[in-house]
Amino acid sequence: MSAKRWETDDEEDEWTTDDEEDEWETDDEEDESETEDETPRTTARVEVEKEEGASRTEERKEDVIRMHESSWMTASQYRREWDEMWSTFSGSFEDTTRIPPMRFTDKPEPGELPIATLQLFSMKLAATTGGFQLPIDVFGMVAMRDAIDHNRNIVFQRTRDDCQTLTTEDPYFVLTGPTRAVMLIESDPVIIEVDLKVKGATESDDECLGFLVKPVVCFGMMYSHLLNYAYTCKHSTLELKLGHIISSVEATISVRVTHGSWPDGLRGVFAASTTGIYDKYTAGVFLDKRVISIGHERIVLLDFRGERLPVAGDGEVKLSRRVVSVETSGKVIVRAKALGGDKGDVEEVESSFEPLLVGSSVGVLEFSFCKMEVTVFWSLISEYP
Repeated sequence: MSAKRWETDDEEDEWTTDDEEDEWETDDEEDESETEDETPRTTARVEVEKEEGASRTEERKEDVIRMHESSWMTASQYRREWDEMWSTFSGSFEDTTRIPPMRFTDKPEPGELPIATLQLFSMKLAATTGGFQLPIDVFGMVAMRDAIDHNRNIVFQRTRDDCQTLTTEDPYFVLTGPTRAVMLIESDPVIIEVDLKVKGATESDDECLGFLVKPVVCFGMMYSHLLNYAYTCKHSTLELKLGHIISSVEATISVRVTHGSWPDGLRGVFAASTTGIYDKYTAGVFLDKRVISIGHERIVLLDFRGERLPVAGDGEVKLSRRVVSVETSGKVIVRAKALGGDKGDVEEVESSFEPLLVGSSVGVLEFSFCKMEVTVFWSLISEYP
């Protein structure tokens, strides 16, 4: 890929916050007889000061994030800098990450601890320009780069002969990654790289849908939370739902049919959702009201529509995505849904797993027509390749 092809229109994401301060009334009198009554009021004032101070700190952080994103280099500049800084250690700019999942499932790395990661929940084609109208056939690549090896961690990849058709009814990309957990630390942003095209009648008629690189910057937070990003490039606006997952471990999910079989023609959806400590205490008084929890977001592992369930010879279900990040204070829930034909009957089952630092956990998904075994392989994430 030559540097001349890298062009982008960088626009600032819009950030909105709703900061509401609680009003507290205190009565400060130097009366020794009221010493016992003053203690809870002093504690309350301290909590309010902490909340107000945290709010101002978060506002400053968001200002820095906006400045960082708006002043981010063009795609061509990014490639030149990448080649200068990382080619000696990381190989070619087009190389994909060679670090596998389940890296420390069987043998923990001494000294490693849970770290912050970036979770990709979904990616949507929100708008098109330049005369494009849905449905359109899209191919190309979307990847994430982190500071572990700076190589591409592919989340979407299609060839021209295997396009995805995006429609008004379903504008979501079928994601296939990341292939391993994506590390997110304050000192190094995660880079979102987009190179998408619309298939034309002939190859010479193919047109660019989106071509850019953008950073995801995140400062230290007490809770895992949702991030909504909108990227506008040449002929499209892409909306990404991301999660900043604190103190997390990598979970690699495997599903295998053990009894029965999936009926032909029956649509199925396999998905995972993760929770964190914030999801348990969202009703708390002093939690940041601007934080959006991650517990209601799902990660689609497989969605097959009226086709046969993709199963290997040993019963292993061929999931589109397998790797998710799980906060150590939360859990991961694996759900499977069977949607009937004309009647639209639905049968849904789930299995829940508490995170481990090493090893695996086993659960069951049991339908009326088949039984499946779910295995989650746990691994810590090292910042060293």
